[in-house]
Amino acid sequence: MAKINRKDLRRKQIIEAAIDVFGNGNFHEASITEIARKANISEGTIYFYFKNKEDLFFAIPAQKIEEFCEELEFQLEGIQDAFNKLKKYTWFYLFHFKTNPAYARSLMLEMHVNKNFYNSKTSVQSKRATDKALEIIRQGQEEGLFRKDIDEEVIQALLLGMLEYRVTKWVLKDQAYDLLENYGDICEVIFNGIKSSENI
Repeated sequence: MAKINRKDLRRKQIIEAAIDVFGNGNFHEASITEIARKANISEGTIYFYFKNKEDLFFAIPAQKIEEFCEELEFQLEGIQDAFNKLKKYTWFYLFHFKTNPAYARSLMLEMHVNKNFYNSKTSVQSKRATDKALEIIRQGQEEGLFRKDIDEEVIQALLLGMLEYRVTKWVLKDQAYDLLENYGDICEVIFNGIKSSENI
């Protein structure tokens, strides 16, 4: 068994506490003191790992994106064709946020409208998750499953735009319904639009 890195474990502990504090309040009202109390550590320990509150805030999606990508690879194991890969990607995207509601609130309602976020290293790292969708779309076009007359990035924007809207509405409604509800309808609308005429 691999030895657990205590530093990485403590960093993750801080981020998990920050997710809870930020996600159940907001960035401006949250304090390092509150996060330290939640993590059961001193404030000084947090500053050993993170420069300031914003640095900690932007570290959240960096960790969650890594978790998303690792689990996504597991979810896609054994799936060969792009059509079913994209269906699984769509399902897992919604499932990931359904099981991480505090993170969903922070990401969709605060980070995505924060100019500093898009200038941060985390924003670059976040492309890992969206690039996987692009990779699947390209595969589908090569296989003749998806339309080649539509730019791959337009298809990616269509898919991710619908999914982000779905998650954002869900958090604004205080998770009043199942995020995976009507998942089949989402797939049908998107896939009917991008399906190659050869597969209609």
